[in-house]
Amino acid sequence: MKVHRPEITLNGVLVERLCAKIGVELIVGARNDPQWGPVVLVGFGGVLAEAIHDTRLLPLDLDPASIERELEKLRSAPLLRGLRGLPPADVRAAVDVVSRIGSLNQARPEIEEIDINSLLVHEKEDGAITLDALISVAQKRQ
Repeated sequence: MKVHRPEITLNGVLVERLCAKIGVELIVGARNDPQWGPVVLVGFGGVLAEAIHDTRLLPLDLDPASIERELEKLRSAPLLRGLRGLPPADVRAAVDVVSRIGSLNQARPEIEEIDINSLLVHEKEDGAITLDALISVAQKRQ
């Protein structure tokens, strides 16, 4: 990183776990949008994030039932319900992650942006796992 972007100070930890389960890939993010204010983004992730742009922009303080309703409004929502022999996804786990990301962004104003792509949502009752995440924190001014 220092070769390409010497001005960046990178502090962090890499944690990896082997994940052999299949699932539905979502993108989840949060930031303070200049036009909308603090928001959470949720939609279909992985390669689909760039290919189909199937996302919803939500206020940070939505309750779990409202988050689930918003997930149902996505064009690709049938993938969450189970499609062509695939089992239904653990939507509750996805809703929990979206809710927690919103809460984290509200509680920590120094966080500029949170980006999870992909959140792999396993079949119902099996949870979800973050495959890749980035949290950008504002630098303290001296």
